[in-house]
Amino acid sequence: MPRNMTQYWADFLFTWSLFAAGMATWLFATLAWSIIGLIVGVFAAYRCGSFMHEIVHFNRRNKSEMAFKAGWNILFGIPILSPSHLYDAHLEHHMPDSFATVQDPEYVPIHNRSLLGLAHFVNGHVIGPISMVALRMLLNPIIWIFPSLGNRLMQGKGTALVINWDYIPTGKQKPTQFDQAAIIMATLLLYIYLAAIISGFVPLLTAFKILLLVILSMVINGIRTLVAHRYINYDRQSVSREAQLLDSVNLIGNRFFGGLLAPVGLRYHALHHLVQTLPYHGLEKAHEALMAQLPDDDVYRSVNVTVGEAMQQLRSGEKTTEAIPAS
Repeated sequence: MPRNMTQYWADFLFTWSLFAAGMATWLFATLAWSIIGLIVGVFAAYRCGSFMHEIVHFNRRNKSEMAFKAGWNILFGIPILSPSHLYDAHLEHHMPDSFATVQDPEYVPIHNRSLLGLAHFVNGHVIGPISMVALRMLLNPIIWIFPSLGNRLMQGKGTALVINWDYIPTGKQKPTQFDQAAIIMATLLLYIYLAAIISGFVPLLTAFKILLLVILSMVINGIRTLVAHRYINYDRQSVSREAQLLDSVNLIGNRFFGGLLAPVGLRYHALHHLVQTLPYHGLEKAHEALMAQLPDDDVYRSVNVTVGEAMQQLRSGEKTTEAIPAS
């Protein structure tokens, strides 16, 4: 199914407008309205950010897709200091030889499945990557002049948005000229932000409120990441495609709530692992077609759970089947 770029633009621009309106209301309105603005701004920022997942799967030779990538970065990715290039390592999450291994940037087996342990997962794999990326950008001017110093200081950290701290960047996804420019612009913006705060041009309270909105949106993404997989591959060896599917989750149930928690097609994460090329607007129809045609005992049916069921399985460490080693 081809990507409907008109739908991408309409969806993103409408959501970005909600984000801007929510941010303005949160910053400048009276208390009751500001709380509403915060809620709208958080979920709109989260949906805007979720387009990064689509962008990383775009075809670099497709001009219309690259135009959307540029627009998204200029309007959203660069201003929040998260150009889409920081997410390019996501493609290794889909590679058969790296999925769920130490070289998977987005997979960490969860050993402590108490509520506190799951909260630690969300906190450690949301705030940590954000902090490392910000630190890397802060040090970028020095690193550009002394590359070896950067490697010693950061050891590859902060060059990608990852949740697996054992992951070593491979550089398989080479940055384009636009990607390189986006990193430079984001670095300059970070210094501009800091100068505006230090000089008093932007009050500390305003800076705190902006940061709070962005972090809350990323915490929601951390919760969504928590229920995207079952994280049961403790030996970190490569597994079969069936095992990859069984470790992944489709979030069924209430469409509105599911769309808030996992927007832009992220509800169908297991299906996405089966067919990476499907655009987000085609996932639901593909899922419905599969459910209508597959036999009752097909393995695909076992990956469809509600958010509550996904959390229950995470708490118990429940496996639908044993991990099947790759042949």
